Amino acid sequence: MPVLAGGMSDQMSRRVGGRLTIVLGGGVVAVAALAIMPLAAGSLSVLAVALGVFFIGYFAYYTPYYALYPDLVPHDFRGRSLGFQGGLRSAGLLLGISGGGFLLSVAQPLPFFVGAAAIAVFTMGLWLALRTKPWPSPPTPTQRGSIARSLGLLARDRRIRAWFFANACWEGSVASLRTFAVLYFTIGLGFSLNQSSTALALVGGAAVLAAPLAGTLADRHGHRKTMRFGLLAFAIGLVPAVLTTNTAFVAAIAPVAFAAVILMTLPYSLLMGLLPRLSEHGTGAGVFGLSRGLGVLAGPLLAGLAVKFTASIPVLAFAATKGYSSIFLIAGLLLAVSIPLLRRT
Repeated sequence: MPVLAGGMSDQMSRRVGGRLTIVLGGGVVAVAALAIMPLAAGSLSVLAVALGVFFIGYFAYYTPYYALYPDLVPHDFRGRSLGFQGGLRSAGLLLGISGGGFLLSVAQPLPFFVGAAAIAVFTMGLWLALRTKPWPSPPTPTQRGSIARSLGLLARDRRIRAWFFANACWEGSVASLRTFAVLYFTIGLGFSLNQSSTALALVGGAAVLAAPLAGTLADRHGHRKTMRFGLLAFAIGLVPAVLTTNTAFVAAIAPVAFAAVILMTLPYSLLMGLLPRLSEHGTGAGVFGLSRGLGVLAGPLLAGLAVKFTASIPVLAFAATKGYSSIFLIAGLLLAVSIPLLRRT
């Protein structure tokens, strides 16, 4: 869906309404699916269809939305623009996680309706803000299909190809930790749910602060240099969790999260600097979505297999954490693989 939506938005990008039309259409689909989900209580098949439709709308929405950044943001401000967006995204995620439980306690359908209302209100705000915004007319786009254009972009530019696989590694490392973090704290270390929630709240707070700062540092000192720093700090910060179950290292979770957010904030702004033509910004955003999807699928799968096969190995902290410390090993290996790839961008 990211590849199809991004390529389609390039074909429609002679007018400002081109990309925005797809954003608006994806928003309508996502809102409709969210409104249906509470009605699916008790029917797994209906819920599965509603979820499928929601994610179709979500990815159709998100890809041209990301393509608007290189369309509209001056080259020298691309880091700060994505950093600011990353801070707001992290704040929204924290609000959703903390507020979702409260809304569920009031009424089960309420989180879905509030989510649908948020998409509707802010999508309309985006439309009203940008519908008359002028930007340069792109060259006449090619008539090749979206998938062919995306594969062509990867095939002809080795820098973008290196970025694609590096970003998949970064997404995979974070996804593996995000998927199993609560189980690591509760089963591996014996934390209560309240204690694990506090630790994860520190991660969220660090993310809100780190994303804007990461963008500013990237624009000032260079994207690759800033990302290399974040990459090394993140990888080093994972080592104690593999070696020991001493919970003192949990105090260092905020700076490690700070470094991780650098890797989650800057990849797309780095890609923006590699996309030369306005007619390929949507295709580039589709490649971004495809790379993210690859990482989000592969990271948790590798981490889950590692937990299964290391649970009884009496070395490092594997057996002591019932295998859950191996998720940090998988994340670290993915980060290590990405180091030479980052250099090639």
